Amino acid sequence: MVIPGRVQNGVVVLEGPVSLPEGAEVMVSVASAPSGVQGKRVVFPLVESDHPGTWDLTNERIAEILDEEDVSS
Repeated sequence: MVIPGRVQNGVVVLEGPVSLPEGAEVMVSVASAPSGVQGKRVVFPLVESDHPGTWDLTNERIAEILDEEDVSS
């Protein structure tokens, strides 16, 4: 069953004459974002670089980096 609705003051308000039993489990999916709403921009990579993605980070290389940091501290 699909029941349309909208968010008002942070609460989902169902449209139309809908009666659900108390305690009924529901799932909410977002059909579309309201126009004019933009998500927060995410900046990747976390460590800025002029050449992102140039490190070959295998498990072995990560272990080496962690060992080097342990020695220097």
